[in-house]
Amino acid sequence: MDDNEYFNQFKTNDNIYVKNGPKMRERDLVFMDLETTGLSIDNEIIEIGWLRVDSNTLEIKEEFEIKIKPKRLDLADPKALEINGYNEEDWKNGVSIQEAMRIFIDKCSGCVLCGYNFFYDWAWLHSTFNKLGAINPPFYYHKLDVMSIAYLVLKDEPNLNNFSLSDVCRFLDINREKCHTALYDAKFAFEVYKKLYVRLKEIN
Repeated sequence: MDDNEYFNQFKTNDNIYVKNGPKMRERDLVFMDLETTGLSIDNEIIEIGWLRVDSNTLEIKEEFEIKIKPKRLDLADPKALEINGYNEEDWKNGVSIQEAMRIFIDKCSGCVLCGYNFFYDWAWLHSTFNKLGAINPPFYYHKLDVMSIAYLVLKDEPNLNNFSLSDVCRFLDINREKCHTALYDAKFAFEVYKKLYVRLKEIN
């Protein structure tokens, strides 16, 4: 099946993964993160990483990372490339955005997508899927934002002034090595989620 046929499967609002699938609490969670060539609409996704997790046991079922070859490096923000560590050698085996999104769909269909400040990542994903013709990609329609949970649980902590991933990891004693790679930031979001989950259990 070519790319057009593949993505056109998800062109209608008839999302079988919502209508015929299990309830939200029974679905796997996918903690994910993206790296891009900048913040502009002209920029591109160049890396996607995720953990697929059992929502009840919090057991990691799979971790995956894909590097995506950019088409318009001339439009990239040099600062963004510096932050995410882009270099030609590490990206020499990168795939097209079409192949990356096909892999992501095939591995994560029906799951609940999650992340830290996830609405940023979802905006990029949603735009990319729309450009490819997948107007209604087959993920569960509700999403989870770990930053929102962190704000709810930690907002009264006097020693926490900001809610960036770095600040919250530091506050929760999570050693944030290798930041600004997609897979590692997905892992850190998952670690924050687990610690917040424990705190909520203790409160209840």
